[in-house]
Amino acid sequence: MDRIFKSKVDWWFHGVVLLLCVSCVILIVRGAEIWAILVMFFCTYMSIHTLLNTWYKLTADGFLIVHCSFFPEKRIAVSEITAVESSFLPVSSYALSLDRIIIWKGNLQWLLISPVNKQEFVNVLRRMNPNIKIIK
Repeated sequence: MDRIFKSKVDWWFHGVVLLLCVSCVILIVRGAEIWAILVMFFCTYMSIHTLLNTWYKLTADGFLIVHCSFFPEKRIAVSEITAVESSFLPVSSYALSLDRIIIWKGNLQWLLISPVNKQEFVNVLRRMNPNIKIIK
């Protein structure tokens, strides 16, 4: 049975979406150029789409699928994951929170993600592959 974990969302991401929405309204009320309104609307739409479409799926056939809005889906066999590590790295990733997990593939950091319930996510991963190391 597949398990889907939504991305944890920090307050700052909600703040960005709110700021973009307010900016759209201000531009419309002030009678800004149509191109400026459309650009702001597009940025707002993409932010909301990212908010609603970022998730991580552990499949019954042993894969981790990472999905983030319009970005390409990433896929890795759970058997290839060697370690997981807690992180607060503010680098670009498929995560909407700074409370993240680094997924290691061999000696390389494969991806940063931010599942809502990190501990449950790690527990399910380790049930699928007991050889995964927990790096603190």
